[in-house]
Amino acid sequence: MEDPETLWTGDLPEELVKKLEARNLAVYNMYDRDPYFWIDQPPPERDPELGIGKNAAWQTPIHREAVRRALREAASS
Repeated sequence: MEDPETLWTGDLPEELVKKLEARNLAVYNMYDRDPYFWIDQPPPERDPELGIGKNAAWQTPIHREAVRRALREAASS
């Protein structure tokens, strides 16, 4: 859950990943972060605290936490 890149490694069921994308909880293949496109300092390539990887990200940290809790509850039942 910390690194959104792991969603696309093939270790998770493809159906789960597609549902996360369809519900706009996680995104993959983000736009380039070329410094040319930024007026000020470009964003970091990765920010684990916010759930941002190089090519993937959670929409917000709260989305990551909601999915984490849902998976935890599903595993315990």
